[in-house]
Amino acid sequence: MSDPIYNRQGLALLVIDLIVLVAVIWQPLSRRHDDSDHGTDRLVRLPPFRKPSLRRLFAFLAVGLTVSTGIIGWHDFQLLRVYQVFVADVISTVDRDPAAVDYAKQVAPLVPAAVVGYLLTLAVVLPATLGRRVMILLHAPLFVAVSVVATCLVGLAGTAAGVPAGLVPIATIYFQYVLGFMMIFRLSFTTYALPRTTGQPILRRGDWHDNLTLLCCLIGATGGIGTLALVLIGAAGDHPVAVFLIIVCLRTAISDVVFILLGVVKWAGGRRPQPGPERPALDVIIPAYNEAVGIERLLRSIDRAAQAYGGPVRVVLCDDGSTDETSELALAAMAAYRFATGEVIQGSHGGKAKALNLALARCTADYVYRLDADCAIDADAFVYSIPYFLNDSRVGVVGALTIPKEPYHTWIDRMRAIEQIFNFGFSQVMLSQVDAVPCILGSFTAFRRAAGVELGGFVSGMFGEDAEFTCALGRRGWRAALDPRIVSYEDVPPTIKDLRVQRFRWGMGGLMVFGRFTPFGNGAPGPRFWYQLPKSAGFRLFSSAHFFILMLALQYATIAPGIRHDIGKFAILLLISFIPGLAPRLLILFHYRRLDILPWSPLWLLFAILKRVFLLEAILACGVRPVRPPRALRARRPARSTRSARSRSTRSQSTRSTRARPGVHFPAAGSTDPRVAGEGGQNG
Repeated sequence: MSDPIYNRQGLALLVIDLIVLVAVIWQPLSRRHDDSDHGTDRLVRLPPFRKPSLRRLFAFLAVGLTVSTGIIGWHDFQLLRVYQVFVADVISTVDRDPAAVDYAKQVAPLVPAAVVGYLLTLAVVLPATLGRRVMILLHAPLFVAVSVVATCLVGLAGTAAGVPAGLVPIATIYFQYVLGFMMIFRLSFTTYALPRTTGQPILRRGDWHDNLTLLCCLIGATGGIGTLALVLIGAAGDHPVAVFLIIVCLRTAISDVVFILLGVVKWAGGRRPQPGPERPALDVIIPAYNEAVGIERLLRSIDRAAQAYGGPVRVVLCDDGSTDETSELALAAMAAYRFATGEVIQGSHGGKAKALNLALARCTADYVYRLDADCAIDADAFVYSIPYFLNDSRVGVVGALTIPKEPYHTWIDRMRAIEQIFNFGFSQVMLSQVDAVPCILGSFTAFRRAAGVELGGFVSGMFGEDAEFTCALGRRGWRAALDPRIVSYEDVPPTIKDLRVQRFRWGMGGLMVFGRFTPFGNGAPGPRFWYQLPKSAGFRLFSSAHFFILMLALQYATIAPGIRHDIGKFAILLLISFIPGLAPRLLILFHYRRLDILPWSPLWLLFAILKRVFLLEAILACGVRPVRPPRALRARRPARSTRSARSRSTRSQSTRSTRARPGVHFPAAGSTDPRVAGEGGQNG
C-alpha cells in the first residue's frame, strides 16, 4: 500500500478541534465555580433534594425508550448513517486513502447515540428550570462534535501506523467511552448541587511505585483482553453491532484482570503482617440510634474480640437520641463485660457523623475502631488489624472482609454475599496493594486516632462519610489496607423496598464523594484518586446511559440485515465474552468455600439490574443547580426587597417540607427513624 498523503492543514485543524473540545469538557471538572455547599470542610450544607420516585423513574424509562427508538428508527437508522457519512467526509479531506474512508463505514456510533439519548431524556425528565434543561441539552452537540473528531483521528492514526483493521474499531469505542465518562462528569458537576471540593492538603510522598505498578497492570490487562476481543470478533464477523457488544461485554474484564495481576504482585511482595507480642490499647466508637435489635450482639462480639486480643479495649457508644431501649441494653451488655470496658454517652440527635465525633472526642488510645451498631465482628478482628499499624507507619486506616450475618434467609442475602466476597475478599484487597481503595466501610474502620483528630473527624451533612474519611486521610498521606482475615458481619436489607433505600443512599454518597475529591485540577495523589475513584464513579454514572446502549444495540441489530446471518453463533460468542468477567467471581466463591451460594448465582443478573435502577433513582433525585450569571454580574444586581426575600424564604420552607436533606432521610433497613439513612456508607 502506498504511503498516505495527508492534507496537513486539515490534520492540524482536526487536532486543534479536539484540543479545544476536550478543554471545554475539562474546564468545569475542577468545580472551582460551584458554590452550592454553604458549609465548611467538615460540615456540608446543601440545598434540599428529592425523595426517590417511581413515577420519575418510569417517566425516564418511557421517554428513554421513545428517544432510542427515534434515533434508530428515523428513516431506517438514518441518523447513525449521517454520523458515518460525516466521519467519512472529514477523513477524506485529510487522507484520501480508501482504507481510511472505509473505516468510517465500520463504525457503529452507539456510544455517541447512547450519550445523546441519555442527555435528551434527562433534560425532559429531570426536575429543573428551563435554563438548566437547555444547558443539559447543549451537552449533546458538544459530545457529538468531540466524538466525530476523536473517531476521525483514531482512524487516521490506525491507517498511518498500519494497525490491523480489527483493532481500530476497538480503540475507537474505548476512546468514545473515555470521552463519554468525561462528558457525564461534566454534566454531573455542572447540573447537581454537590459538596464543595475538599480543603484537605496533599501531603503524600513517594507514590511513583504504586503508579508505575498499576500502569503496568493496566497495560497488561488491556493487551490481554484486547487480544481476546480480536479473536471473538474474528469468529463473529465484523458486523458493527457484533464488534460493539463484544467490546462492551469485555470492558469489565479488564478490571478483573488488573485485580489478578495485582494479586501476583501482592504474592511476590511477601507475607501479610503477622500478629506480634505487642497489644496497645484500643478504643471502639459506635454511633447508635434505635438499635435495640442488634446492639447486644455487637457488644458481645467486641468482648470476645477483646479476649482474643489480650490488650485493653474500651468501648464508647454514643446514643444519638434513641427512643427505644438501646441505652439500657447497651449498659447491661457492658456491665457483663469480662475482657473489655465500656460507657454510653448521649448524643444530640444530630446524625451519625456528629455521634461519631462525640465518641471520638472521648478516646485516648492511639488506635480507634469505628463500628456500626447493626454489625458484629469476628473474634480475631483486633488481632489481625493492629499489625498493619505496627509494621507500617504509613498505614492510617484498615478495613475488613464485610459479609452478611448468617443464617441467610432471603435471595438478597445471597446476592449481597456474592458482591461482598468478591469486593472485600478479592478486588479491594488487591487494590490495597497500590493504595487504590477509595472506601473503608463504616461497618469496620480501624484508624490512627491522631490522624482522625488532625483531619477534624467525620464529615457531617452528606452521604458516604466513611468514603470521605478514607479519601481525606489519603490526601494527607495515610495508606489504606484491607485484610480478609479481619471479618465483620452486617445486616442486609430484607426486602427490595429496604434495598432501594440503601442503594439510593449509596448512589447519592458515591456522587457526593467523587464531587468532593474530583481529581481534575484538584490533585490526584496516587491510584486511589486518579484511577479507582473516577473509574468507580464513571461506571456508576454511566450505568444510566447503558440503558440506551442496550436498547440501541438491540434495535440496530434487528434493523441491520447483516446481523441475521447467524443469530445462534452470534449469541454463543456473546455468552463466551462474559466468561472473563464471571470466572473470577465464581473462583472467589470456591476459594472461600461458599459453594452453598453458587445455586443462587442465576439471580445475580436481577440483583445487578435492581442496583442500576436504584442508582438511577438517586441521580434523578439530586438537587439541581440553577443557571446563574457570572459572579461579577450578580454583584451588580440590586438587592431584592425585604418582602420579596420573605416570600422567597416562605416558599423555600414549604419546599423543604416535601423534599429531603442529607441526614434527614428515609429509614434504613431495620430502623424507624427517617434521619438514620442520611449518612451511611457506600459500597458495591
